[in-house]
Amino acid sequence: CPGPIVNISKEINNISTGEQIEVTVTDPGFNSDIKSWAKQTGNTLVNLTEEANVINAIIQKEKPKEFEINDTATGTTIVLFSGELDKAVAAMIIANGAKAAGKDVTIFFTFWGLNALKKAQSTRVKKKGISKMFDLMLPKDPIHMPLSKMNMFGLGNIMMRYVMNKKNVDSLYSLIDQAIDQDIKLIACTMSMDVMGISKEELRDEVDYGGVGTYIGHTEQANHNLFI
Repeated sequence: CPGPIVNISKEINNISTGEQIEVTVTDPGFNSDIKSWAKQTGNTLVNLTEEANVINAIIQKEKPKEFEINDTATGTTIVLFSGELDKAVAAMIIANGAKAAGKDVTIFFTFWGLNALKKAQSTRVKKKGISKMFDLMLPKDPIHMPLSKMNMFGLGNIMMRYVMNKKNVDSLYSLIDQAIDQDIKLIACTMSMDVMGISKEELRDEVDYGGVGTYIGHTEQANHNLFI
């Protein structure tokens, strides 16, 4: 995920201001990452094209960007790493609350947290090898995500959802719907998707895709960052 950006940063340091480098990358998240990286560093993204799942970029080195302290940042960013139902619900409650309070909110879903973005009715995608093994072990949809404590082979999940419904607490899927309605940005980590064999067809249509560079770009406008 950070590999292409790290390598570009190294190469940029080896050339003079005004010179350009051209890179070819197959990671789909690079399309978003390189835009954020160029904006953060002050370098110019001269050209960016994508064809047959191959991304080509030309970057021009500019004078080093002066460091600025942003005292007006009011955003909230959340990294959802956990694949447990209760933690995902907590993350979405915080996100919706922050948005309602006037903050710009971005949630970066990575590794096990990607399960929260799966469609309510799973889409059948043909897989093989390691991807097939992951598919057999991972929950098919957010409803079947385990609890972080007292899961009891899935019984805890059923009990938790029953109590939430009884107490009029929104389900995880409903909370994500609210986030989408409020224009909260949901970003799926493309590297994690590749590692775990999760395809775009399995995730909700409203999801954006990117890597660590994309997430770091959003943190520049945030003064509230959480890792769940």
